[in-house]
Amino acid sequence: MSIFVSDEAKQKFQGFWFGLGVPIFGGWGISLFSLILLTNKNLGIAGNPYSPMTHIVTILWMSGHLLLWPLLSWLMIRRAKKSGNLHCEKGSRLSLKLAIAWIAFIVSVGALQALSGGA
Repeated sequence: MSIFVSDEAKQKFQGFWFGLGVPIFGGWGISLFSLILLTNKNLGIAGNPYSPMTHIVTILWMSGHLLLWPLLSWLMIRRAKKSGNLHCEKGSRLSLKLAIAWIAFIVSVGALQALSGGA
């Protein structure tokens, strides 16, 4: 038994994690970067809550993990199907399933909060 990893196994591993990681890090990266911009008082965005820049950054903050993550997963699935990369497609499908679970969690928490008379 060899202690070295074959090139085929390495390709499968890299394809799967590329398909899983790119959508997640893309969506959450935009969300976290926008949140940092919103909370940093030195940039002037947090000082004026009614400026157009604050609205744009807030939209990016919300859309990063709720829209961009599933959209990138879907695009990666289409790209993997065209190229025939089965492992990238599997990773992207898992990323899409995680995104749907995350959206369901956000919606259910919001619904429970609204039903309990919260903000």
